[in-house]
Amino acid sequence: MIPVKAKEHLEEYINQEVYVQVAIIKGKEKVSTEIAINKYFNSNHFRDLSEGRPYDHFIDGLKDKCLGKLKNSPMRYKQTSDQTIKKLQDKLNKLNDEELDNTFWEIETGEFFSSNQIKELEEKRNDLIERLNLSVNEKEVYQTIKSFCKSYEKLCQKKYPEAPLPLEILKSVN
Repeated sequence: MIPVKAKEHLEEYINQEVYVQVAIIKGKEKVSTEIAINKYFNSNHFRDLSEGRPYDHFIDGLKDKCLGKLKNSPMRYKQTSDQTIKKLQDKLNKLNDEELDNTFWEIETGEFFSSNQIKELEEKRNDLIERLNLSVNEKEVYQTIKSFCKSYEKLCQKKYPEAPLPLEILKSVN
């Protein structure tokens, strides 16, 4: 199972990126949110999203941070007061070589992943690609993008209750 903290981080990133792009279109072109979402479908950003690129970047970042690469690192035994480094050293010193080769570190959240969890991420990426296939069902794709924007507005309401929300999706739902 994908670590919750990392899953939330990735989803928040995607939601924010989509929201910002749709808001830019809405602001520049002075159109409704619905029209802005439909125009978003023609953007390079949407093309990248619909090809799963945010997941690819995240997965590539994980694979680049395989703990197996640190087996012979002098940092492994160095004294430090940094809690993040201590957590990493603890993992490095507790796992055997085979386990180290199957453990990947996500720096933003501090979570560790296994190869199986990376496969789960790849499945989530493939699901996203399928859900964003305009040639299959444009209305469903529209609803998916709208749900990303809605989720981002909910997050903003919690974190920044006074901040203006340019798409006003939650207002149109209520």
